[in-house]
Amino acid sequence: MVRKILFTSLIVIIIVFFAGIVYFNRKQPADIETMNAHIVLESVQVQAENSGKINDIKVKQSARVKKGQVIAEIAVPQAPVKQISRSVKNISKAEEDYENAAIMYKDGIITQEEYDKELNDYKKIKNTAAAQSEQVKEVPPQIVKIYAPIDGFVVLNNLKNGDKITKDGIIAKINSSHKEVAAYFSPAHADSVKNGTPVDIFIIKYPERHFNGSIKTVNAQEKSGIPVLIEFTDSPDSLDLQNGDTAIVKIKQKK
Repeated sequence: MVRKILFTSLIVIIIVFFAGIVYFNRKQPADIETMNAHIVLESVQVQAENSGKINDIKVKQSARVKKGQVIAEIAVPQAPVKQISRSVKNISKAEEDYENAAIMYKDGIITQEEYDKELNDYKKIKNTAAAQSEQVKEVPPQIVKIYAPIDGFVVLNNLKNGDKITKDGIIAKINSSHKEVAAYFSPAHADSVKNGTPVDIFIIKYPERHFNGSIKTVNAQEKSGIPVLIEFTDSPDSLDLQNGDTAIVKIKQKK
């Protein structure tokens, strides 16, 4: 008899325990989440405006930069300059001196020796000018600075000093430091999707990480659901996030 009572009591306890679990679970709000979410960030390619050689890379891979900061220098070759020799510049004066000497010699003002000297000088300058009519002067390359177009993080294009680069060649990509999440929630959860609602953000490529955020804007419902834009409460700056990286967003449940 005692055993029967104890067995009955145990059965009752087990039933009450499981009933409590069912009741507790029913009282807990179901998670509201969406896997239709992705990272949104501005990403800008930095291109060379002229062909040349990389003179100096001013930043390191993944470095944070400010808009207007110099990230690289390109040595752009300049066309050589043709420089007229001094002999060519002086030939007109030498020719004038010779012609005057010829007139004075004809008029008996100067001697044969003096006339011959002027003639020899003129010939010498003329011959030199013919041999050196033009000289090519090499011009050092122009150093063109490349600036960051936005605030963000640099992704260098595996370039090093001395590498050749063509016009419009990619020097680097800068990912904006301002990142958000675009997501779509089911219309069934419209009452929970409000501006300022706190959320948990899980980025698929970094499964071990978790970020806090909040709904920034809620837009009109579309076929894909209710589109929202979510801002990070704690910044994921240390991560190499790309535009379009997939994410999971869960609305934080009130306890």
